[in-house]
Amino acid sequence: MPTLNYGLNSPAGPPSCSRQPCKGEQLVRELPHIDDRLFPANTRRAIRNFWIGYWAWFFLLLPWMLVRQAFVSLHQFLGAMWTWNRRIDLLDGSLTLVFMTSAPSLAVTLLFGERFTAIRYRDVLIDPGPLLGRQRLADYLRDCATPVRAIVATHAHEEHIGNTGLASALTGAPVYATPTTLAAIRTPEVLSGARRMFIGQPERMDGDLRRLGASVATDAVVLQVIESPGHCDGHASLLDTERGVLFAGDSFMHTVFTSPNKDVSGDDWIATLERYGAWDIRTMVGTHGYIYSRDPALAPTPFLVKRADPNQMIRDKLRFLAWARDVVAEGERRELPYSVIEACLFPWYRWWSWHNWFTDESGRLFSAGEFSRTYFVRSLSRTPDRVPPRFPPFVRLVDWVGRLTIHRN
Repeated sequence: MPTLNYGLNSPAGPPSCSRQPCKGEQLVRELPHIDDRLFPANTRRAIRNFWIGYWAWFFLLLPWMLVRQAFVSLHQFLGAMWTWNRRIDLLDGSLTLVFMTSAPSLAVTLLFGERFTAIRYRDVLIDPGPLLGRQRLADYLRDCATPVRAIVATHAHEEHIGNTGLASALTGAPVYATPTTLAAIRTPEVLSGARRMFIGQPERMDGDLRRLGASVATDAVVLQVIESPGHCDGHASLLDTERGVLFAGDSFMHTVFTSPNKDVSGDDWIATLERYGAWDIRTMVGTHGYIYSRDPALAPTPFLVKRADPNQMIRDKLRFLAWARDVVAEGERRELPYSVIEACLFPWYRWWSWHNWFTDESGRLFSAGEFSRTYFVRSLSRTPDRVPPRFPPFVRLVDWVGRLTIHRN
């Protein structure tokens, strides 16, 4: 059985790899200056003219955004087909991704690009996946020749903890997580209808649950535990310091990720990225089906392994989040409406505005407002409670439908 050292404070790791300019510097050059050219004056006339220009550009770009999204969705569909309920072994079999696909999850992949996985690294099972993949995981664990000695849930969201009870029952291994995640495993959050439909409502687990320490040590591997909140409270990541493999959970997502869930904290996410900067990361494994690596042992693979330097990607994301936090702070200092501040974060002459628009607004619609650019603003604000919903009538309708559903049940 694994032994654990308690305490989540990670020691300083080795220095990060040598700096490789280009992509990160390009992103920095693309970040608009935070000045009067970015914001309208706080007058009725200036704000009216701002919205006229904003929506004019929106309708001008809309055909291109829709055509582009058709090709993006096609690529995501092909990726889902290529990985459909597939098991993929990498690094001489020490790393395995078990893909979990269903008709509802395919809709999520087409719109947002997310695929659902369980990850095994040597004898540790990481994030055993959502309820929709229950049978797929059971089949894998019954056929797996390598015994699982520890199960780790990086955080409390349903696609990460949905199968923890099943995995523990089939392997006899304990489940490790932070206190916040353990509480969610014992008493899962009651999800919205959309999340129950597309991912599945986790079931309560009262088995062998243990608190994560500073490391997870089994007979086969020692993994450093890195405190990594931001995506949500209680998030933790795992790092094999010998091979430089980071199991990031959802602590990274994308370099520019602008439609987060309501649990996101911008300050915590920035602190997590700064914490990652203490390590030399050669491979970054996310839970939603992509691996970024500069390790020669991992060849680029369509729909799975992308050749990229994780350290540079982390620095790029850190720059973008720091810039976005400064934009929100300056908008609040100018006492602009939060809808205007949100629009200023997404000027149409910058790629992340039109590049992410379809995904972001689809997330707002299909999650009933739980994932949106408004939560991105709220996560960066010093006074998040003052940030109102972007479309209040839509929120009121969703709340009414939710209350009606609960009453009927």
